[in-house]
Amino acid sequence: MKIALVAATGKIGRQIARTALDRGHAVTAVARRDGALPEELAGARAVVAALDDPPALAAAVRGHDVLASAFGPDGPDVAALARTAAALVDAARAAGIRRLIVVGGAGSLEVAPGVQLVDTPGFPDAYRPAALAHREALAVYRAAPDLDWTFYAPAAEIGPGPRLGHYRSQARTLRVDETGHSRIAYPDYADAFVDEIEHPRYLREIATAAY
Repeated sequence: MKIALVAATGKIGRQIARTALDRGHAVTAVARRDGALPEELAGARAVVAALDDPPALAAAVRGHDVLASAFGPDGPDVAALARTAAALVDAARAAGIRRLIVVGGAGSLEVAPGVQLVDTPGFPDAYRPAALAHREALAVYRAAPDLDWTFYAPAAEIGPGPRLGHYRSQARTLRVDETGHSRIAYPDYADAFVDEIEHPRYLREIATAAY
């Protein structure tokens, strides 16, 4: 399968790219500027396209089976999430790519019917701007019923760790373990993400993977 991946060199993106490469997929890393790919992504092809230029992005990803994105800016740049979502939708349409899958935000997952995690008391203020920006991006994807999109949110806590080789996934709602924690390590989330590319279960839906 030919996968075009935006932000393939980030913490989550490089795990997704490496997992896809190890499974025999052809990966194109879409970057905003020229630069050598990290050694661990040997085998991937690099292309340059500005994320705020849908025609250039479409030209860079045309011919792929899947357009994927691990774009997740920090700080004041989080406002770019919704704009980038719109650019990804436009580029997928222009390139004739129906399948679009993105790394989403756990804040948009429900903890009760109609109640998203970001709206719960005690949600950390430091993470609120990014969570709200991800929610705006999700609205962009929901307005694109002509695409087979998936907003694949990691667990509430994601970070470095060994690959445990298992995860649990579900649509719409936050997944917690027996202790009430929602967590996953980068490698297992990457497995879940690439599994969803290979065997789609959550089309036009927000979903998550956690232990």
